Amino acid sequence: MASSDKGHTVHRASAHIGRDHYRTELEIEGHKLIADEPPGIGGTDLGPRPVALMLGALGACTGITLRMYADRKEWPMEGVQIELEHERVRLDEYNGDDVPVDAKGMIDVIRMHVTIEGDELTPEQVERIGVIAGKCPVHRIIGGASVFNTVLKHG
Repeated sequence: MASSDKGHTVHRASAHIGRDHYRTELEIEGHKLIADEPPGIGGTDLGPRPVALMLGALGACTGITLRMYADRKEWPMEGVQIELEHERVRLDEYNGDDVPVDAKGMIDVIRMHVTIEGDELTPEQVERIGVIAGKCPVHRIIGGASVFNTVLKHG
């Protein structure tokens, strides 16, 4: 479960990997999941790859954010379908104009296709929903400034 610490929401997860290649047990806010890698790289394919889990988290967060927004506005959005893919590409092979100024070498490209369901939505509502799609918390974490504090223990 998420908890509040000093007025901020704190999310917690743990991961454990033993000698099994590469089956990793996750516990995320009381829910147990397995992450793994495919057999082609030595895994047993008992669960999704970690990057796929991240894409799933982004898709879920985007959908939840849009559902909350449409409900709060009382807009007739019936549903949202979100398709995501991740690709690591050489910067000099990427044709987009959305590359961060300090990018070098390789960049991660996440493509998100959002299909809004609801025939009664106005074009203005659909446009606004499109803006909100890029504002979910996971999107902000992935695309924003993050700080990683790693503490190493032995034993």
